[in-house]
Amino acid sequence: MPAASSPQPDVSVVMPVFNSGDYLREAVHSVLHQLPIDDRPLPSLELIIVDDHSTDARTVAMLAEIAGMDDRVRVITNQRSKGAAGARNTGIAQASGAWIGFIDSDDIWLSYALALRWHYIESNPGIRWIAGRFKLLRTELTLAQYQADCARLAADMAGTSQYPRLEHLPRPFLDFAKECLIQTTAVLIQRDLINEMGLFNEKLHRAEDYHLWFQCAVANDLWRIDYEISYYRIHAASLTHGETPRYLKEDLMIEMLLQGELAGAHRASLVRRLDMVMQDHCYFYRGRKQYGNAFGMAMKWVGKRPLQVGGWKELLAATLRRG
Repeated sequence: MPAASSPQPDVSVVMPVFNSGDYLREAVHSVLHQLPIDDRPLPSLELIIVDDHSTDARTVAMLAEIAGMDDRVRVITNQRSKGAAGARNTGIAQASGAWIGFIDSDDIWLSYALALRWHYIESNPGIRWIAGRFKLLRTELTLAQYQADCARLAADMAGTSQYPRLEHLPRPFLDFAKECLIQTTAVLIQRDLINEMGLFNEKLHRAEDYHLWFQCAVANDLWRIDYEISYYRIHAASLTHGETPRYLKEDLMIEMLLQGELAGAHRASLVRRLDMVMQDHCYFYRGRKQYGNAFGMAMKWVGKRPLQVGGWKELLAATLRRG
């Protein structure tokens, strides 16, 4: 059973929404129907849904329906579309909880996602941000699949009280320079910390979450649960659909970090990440015989890093139309 509502919730869950009617109800249901573990009470929560100026009539109608379905739900509408970063920032500004969680309107929390993270937060007072692992969802989720994945955690712990392993990553900036270690839907973070970091950068239309995690990682340890607690949906309308480069526009995010105060001792690791991103873009376009795009990306790479041989090699390969 969900915990009794309180004037000030422990956790505020922020959900940005833009024309996502097909999956919205499923995402909302997954947050509102969280389950406890070992009969320990769940933290109280509020769900702040930020409509980023949706134009789809179905989504608008569904939001009106959802607004009245549970006292824990608030629907806020942006007067103009601000993108994922801006919509999340709107929700954070309205949040009452000391902790902030996130879910996109096409993703899903497994039923123990909140309880599991809260268990570790209560057991480790030094935690300021924590995440779990996630599962990619490339097809429609069936009820049977969802129930089976939820039951797996309960079965793993049944009679043993053995919670999944908790990884401690001290100030993991260099780890993030190798890969983005977490997915936003699986993160729970102190509201004070996210405000200290300046929220999500609204100038970025991709990788705005990665940018924020880099900033958090400079001086804050990350804790990560070695267990899947959410589904991250991949579909034709999602930003990470495979028809675009894997690291699309991540170079802009890295350049922003390089221009900021955080670069310092981490400049070399950020530059290596930038080269990897640019290389991946070139490979992507040449592999699809989009040589004009490959040439343009190689020129961009050479402009950013004129002494990096890889950019010149990619420029030659694109000119010679080599796949």
